[in-house]
Amino acid sequence: MRLHARPPVVCGAGLSKSAVDFWAACRYLMRMTKKDVHQRFVEKLSAELESLTAATKNSISMATDEAHHAESKYDTFSLESSYLARGQAQRVEELRFALGRLHAISVKELTRESAIQHGSLVRLESDAGNVRTLYFCPGGGGEQVTVDGVEVSIVTAASPLGKAVLGKRIGATFEIKIGRDLQTFRIADVE
Repeated sequence: MRLHARPPVVCGAGLSKSAVDFWAACRYLMRMTKKDVHQRFVEKLSAELESLTAATKNSISMATDEAHHAESKYDTFSLESSYLARGQAQRVEELRFALGRLHAISVKELTRESAIQHGSLVRLESDAGNVRTLYFCPGGGGEQVTVDGVEVSIVTAASPLGKAVLGKRIGATFEIKIGRDLQTFRIADVE
């Protein structure tokens, strides 16, 4: 008697149930952690700081080089280079501050009952079902990284969103005006 194997159960986009279970298990095991997010921000800001520091030195060199002094009142290359160098130097200081704040944050484990604080990784869910992932830090607001396919943004307590969320707990809902729209969010997870 010959046994015939049953065809695999097909789920969704042509994947067998065992393939779906396998990839679900992989995603669970590869789930990003707060330490992963923290490290990714440190790496990103460190690389940007290194690159911008070199560019700033180059701009300062060009602005002060004898070969680039103005030959007429219409020659503004040296002046423009000095403005560029000043802007880059300010950004270097912002990056140093943000990196200092990141290094100062304790990446400790929080319980599901913990209030949102600096160092918290927070997932918000809107009424429309959209999910946003935030990392609270006293510096570096607006910086973004992608970890395991999830976009994470640094939010500071000084930002409107940071003020609305800081101190709240899982399950809390709040409203915030973004542009002209009033949006409602629920705190879905805190790590």
